[in-house]
Amino acid sequence: MALAEGRGTVRPMKYHGISWACIVLILVGERIVWAQNSKVQDLLNQAGLQYTVDKDGDYKLIFRLRSGRTQVLFINSTVEVMAGESIIEIWSPSYLQPEIDEEMLKRLLLDSGGRKIGAWEVASSPRGKVAAFKVKLPLTSLTPSFLRAVCEGVVSTADEMENKLSPNSDDF
Repeated sequence: MALAEGRGTVRPMKYHGISWACIVLILVGERIVWAQNSKVQDLLNQAGLQYTVDKDGDYKLIFRLRSGRTQVLFINSTVEVMAGESIIEIWSPSYLQPEIDEEMLKRLLLDSGGRKIGAWEVASSPRGKVAAFKVKLPLTSLTPSFLRAVCEGVVSTADEMENKLSPNSDDF
């Protein structure tokens, strides 16, 4: 990143009012994707996990479960920062409906309380409300084997709930 100095401070240079730090897009063919996080990518490769990169630049993994079902998992390529630590999000959707009622929210909340790490989140999507099981961890806490274990735990939790809520479907 280009830096400009002025009056004892160092600040990012701006181009037409836009900080270069905000421009982390890479043009690939005819579509734009966010730059991937190389630390996450290295961990995925070391863990032997197969992935693709979605249109947002996030890592997408498809797990085949012993039951014959499949479950999708995402690892966001962007990180949040807390006390100098990069926090990554690993998540898997489980339920999608136009609205999620109070009884369902209560069920997800109670399920979250029994988990070692992670919790259920409900977010809006273009197709409705989606319930996803999500783990947020410092990137420095992850080893390849711990990343694999976390991914398998997230996938197992999300698929278990999907199977309970929609026993005859495998949408995720």
